[in-house]
Amino acid sequence: MKTNNQFTVNLPDGWNDATVHLFMGPEDSGRQHMISMAIDNEAGDTELYDYAQERIELALESMQGAEIVKEEEKSLPDGRAIYECVFKWIPQDDMIIFKKQVFMIVGGVGYTFFADFSKKTIKTIGNQVDAIINSLIPSSTQENRE
Repeated sequence: MKTNNQFTVNLPDGWNDATVHLFMGPEDSGRQHMISMAIDNEAGDTELYDYAQERIELALESMQGAEIVKEEEKSLPDGRAIYECVFKWIPQDDMIIFKKQVFMIVGGVGYTFFADFSKKTIKTIGNQVDAIINSLIPSSTQENRE
């Protein structure tokens, strides 16, 4: 279990915490796997679908020629709703990249997970990434469990 309470910082008015965490995974099929998790403290009462769609549109704009191969809302084992989108992208040299984004809003805080895979590793390491996402316990819900 990883709990992040490594520092405190005071931000003046006009500054927002846009924390991004990077979790390094194994190298497989010539690709170093990792998960990025962005935390959006300003998500508020935004609907999950709307939150996800806005970010999916931005991703499509930044990845010329990418296509969506899977997009769905589903629930984690504990009942929390997530929205998942998988893109297929060929940026160069005919190397196919599957980019997975998972969106979650808990207690007004938005969480976005990003991970890249090969065709092989989306089925293998992808299961590990899903388990990591399923294990997220936001501070607001962690207090309720204690």
